[in-house]
Amino acid sequence: MALTTHQRGIILRGICGSASLKDKQPQISDSNTVITCAQRLEIWDICSISCDAEAFGLKAEFGYDGATRITFTEKE
Repeated sequence: MALTTHQRGIILRGICGSASLKDKQPQISDSNTVITCAQRLEIWDICSISCDAEAFGLKAEFGYDGATRITFTEKE
């Protein structure tokens, strides 16, 4: 079952409010598929975000190019 843009937005807002991204000024893209923040993430932050995403049927991919970029896609 595919998530709507609204449902993904709710999930991503929950992830942004978690301890992993606290004080990192996360921003959610308009399409509710990407979270960006200025700070690099620690391994424990990455593990926590990945687990949260998996719980809702999403896969999180992490990248860093001057800012952390977390892209969420639905698991197949």
